[in-house]
Amino acid sequence: MSPRKSRYAVPQYIAQAIRDKRKELLYGPYDCPKCMQKKVLISIDKKAKDVKAVCCCGFRFDLKYREIFEPVDYYSKMLDQVREKRR
Repeated sequence: MSPRKSRYAVPQYIAQAIRDKRKELLYGPYDCPKCMQKKVLISIDKKAKDVKAVCCCGFRFDLKYREIFEPVDYYSKMLDQVREKRR
C-alpha cells in the first residue's frame, strides 16, 4: 500500500463546512411549514416528557418525548402530522 498523497486529501475548510452542515441538519433550525422560513426550533423537556416545535411566526406544535428520537426525527414526525391535517 502506498502512503496517502496530500493531493488527495480534503482541504480543511471543506471538511469543516461538511461538519457544520451535518450539525445543522441534525439540530436545526428547520423550515417552518407555515411561513416557509428556516426558523423552527425544537426544544426537548426530558423531565416533563414533552417536545415543542416553535417558530417566530406563531407556529407551535407539541409532541410526546421518546428517548430514541433526535431533534430531526421530531421535525419529520411534525411534518408528517401537519401534512395529514391539511388533507
